[in-house]
Amino acid sequence: MRRRAPVKAGAPARLRPIAMRPPTPRNGPLPAIVLRSAAIPAGRLPLLRAALLASLLTLALAAALPERLRAEAAPPRITLFPASVETGDALVVEIDGRPLQRAAQEYTVSFAEQRLALFAHPVKGRGVHVGLAAVPLSAPPGTASLTVAWVDGGRPQSRRIPFHITAGAYGEERLRVDPRHVQPSPPDLERIRREQEKLKRVYASGSPSRLWSEGFQLPVPGEVSGPFGTRRVFNGELRSQHSGLDFRSQTGEPVHASGAGVVKLAEELFYSGNAVIVDHGAGVFSSYSHLSRIQVGVGQRVERGQRVGLIGATGRATGPHLHWGVKVNSVNVNPLSFIRATAALSP
Repeated sequence: MRRRAPVKAGAPARLRPIAMRPPTPRNGPLPAIVLRSAAIPAGRLPLLRAALLASLLTLALAAALPERLRAEAAPPRITLFPASVETGDALVVEIDGRPLQRAAQEYTVSFAEQRLALFAHPVKGRGVHVGLAAVPLSAPPGTASLTVAWVDGGRPQSRRIPFHITAGAYGEERLRVDPRHVQPSPPDLERIRREQEKLKRVYASGSPSRLWSEGFQLPVPGEVSGPFGTRRVFNGELRSQHSGLDFRSQTGEPVHASGAGVVKLAEELFYSGNAVIVDHGAGVFSSYSHLSRIQVGVGQRVERGQRVGLIGATGRATGPHLHWGVKVNSVNVNPLSFIRATAALSP
């Protein structure tokens, strides 16, 4: 038998490789380089183990880092339309999650006190979500922002999206109406209070899902006699800003639903006269006021262009006309701005 040469004290150990066994379920599929020392001082073994663990940890971090960087470098694409809005306008928020490595578990979008209802983009399809925001008439001009939050791979993410608000140029309108609708009596005030509470419940009970498939249209043809946002002076007293559009027409002319939805209110109100309110889902409502006749009922499904009533002059009105209003997230918006903003959502 061949004898090994003695190892001198303090001399470096010589290492030589051992032949590898083929991988088996027992010893694992990945070969590892094993070194055997002719003589390794016992005191160095802990150091070797620590160095090996540090190397393995470095390799693991290096493997995980590129994936994390890729996820952070590809947030969802967020687009606002229009990029600059006036007070009283509707705003479309589009979230394209296709750049993400994996689908986000949930998106939330908030602006001021509004939390937007999101739905799949009707045209762009899977992976693209859309929500509608409302810029109140009272919003201060300047830079504003909304917040988009989501969860990607278990990690919460968020972005603030800035946009610019311009003060709308709204005029003033002086009207003469029945004094009862300017200085209500105590019984009328109590009726107004009850109706306002009911309207709050109606607008809070909308469907979170989108109920329309086509775009929106004007409810009647004809001339706009009362623009959105004008200051309304009734019998010499400033009362409000106009919350919708007035269309001059003849008594008895048909009024059509501007979009598909479900009727949530169909009754006479103190100020609005005979009125119909339609829930279009995803935070959107439309209203039709001063009708001479209501031709739909609460809970009824209506389609775009379907008749809901006839032109009249009921409630606080100076003559036969239609008051058409649109609310987004319980905020009055310019109906014409709403039609323009949502036009791209029609298939």
